[in-house]
Amino acid sequence: MVAEIATQTSIGLIFLIVAVIIGLTYAFINIRQAKPEIGSEIELAPNRKPYLDDEALEGKKLDRTLSFGLLGLFIIGIGLPLYWLQEPGRQDGAKQRIHDEFVSRGSAMFDTTEKGGYNCAFCHGANGVGGATPYTITDSQGRFIKTVTWKGPALNTVLLRYSRDEVRYVLTYGRPFSPMPAWGTAGGGPLTDQKLQELIDYIQTFQLTPKQSQAQVKTQLATMMKRKEATCVSSVTDKAQEGLSAKQLAAFDPASVDTSSCPPMYKSEGEALFNMGYDDGFAGGAYSCGRCHTKGWSYGEKAADGTGAFGPPLTNVLRQFPGASLGPQEQTDFVCNGSDQGVRYGLNGQGTGRMPGFCITPGYKINATNGEVGIDNKDTGTAEQGAMFTQDQVRAIVEYERSLARD
Repeated sequence: MVAEIATQTSIGLIFLIVAVIIGLTYAFINIRQAKPEIGSEIELAPNRKPYLDDEALEGKKLDRTLSFGLLGLFIIGIGLPLYWLQEPGRQDGAKQRIHDEFVSRGSAMFDTTEKGGYNCAFCHGANGVGGATPYTITDSQGRFIKTVTWKGPALNTVLLRYSRDEVRYVLTYGRPFSPMPAWGTAGGGPLTDQKLQELIDYIQTFQLTPKQSQAQVKTQLATMMKRKEATCVSSVTDKAQEGLSAKQLAAFDPASVDTSSCPPMYKSEGEALFNMGYDDGFAGGAYSCGRCHTKGWSYGEKAADGTGAFGPPLTNVLRQFPGASLGPQEQTDFVCNGSDQGVRYGLNGQGTGRMPGFCITPGYKINATNGEVGIDNKDTGTAEQGAMFTQDQVRAIVEYERSLARD
């Protein structure tokens, strides 16, 4: 794009230089040929001087004049079509320059070190890898309860589960009862629609691909499945330190304690996926269902899994997706695709559009030629291909969620 517009500009400059050279040459020749007037103005006035006769006018002078005219027509006839052919490239180049400018401005807003920025990275980490931030919890009357450290979700997968319009909505109105404020003017924030677009354009530049996201989940899941129940590990470690001297305690390595007898922290892959990031802050909990569906999850004081928070409780999921065979598949499809505003789901559900799809990427595509990521505002791919999660991983989550149900 940029190369095309550069060529377009070069062609225009060449035409301008040629035109200037012709004009200067014509002026120079006329000045050189001009004769100083000597004597009476009446005798030597330009309109009184004898001019060339017909034979001279219709000879070399006419041929030379016509040749210059033909050359001018040739330049115009070739130059204008060339300029016209380059116009689409110039327009695309202009769009690319505007996009690059938007990305640059969005980066300045996101960065914590940039003067005039809005410090998105303070909560969400550099390049949107996730972070943490202090947050004051209040009651329904706005009275102080306590200050906690809130996990800021990673944003490098946000366009794997939300469309650009959905991200714009969250930025505009924020997330109530969380550190995420309203940033758009419609929600009472400081950013115009253009500024929101600049921010989203920048966020798009560091998005992971579905393959990269699924690889992260696979690695993290393997690590989580090796963890032992924390209370048991602490008890065994404390017992191993009994009777040690101060010197021995100083050299004590907790990793040397045999905790193989302790039960696993997570009984199933579904439970681990549901709580991914709770123990170690992985991706700020961006992959976790518990972050929305369990109170206190985001600040390390979670209630029973699936009892509800920003998202609805999952304890009644069997009533929403009933049946031992059809229910799990319907629920899997729902989690894979997410909800749409006003569209029904399950037995009695009506979508709000806030439930993202975890194995269908909204409007996400990868250029097969250069691997660049783009957005086309249409659902891309299939549930079998996956997005943040594979379909099998979603099935494991659904199985765990259905085990939480209370009849």
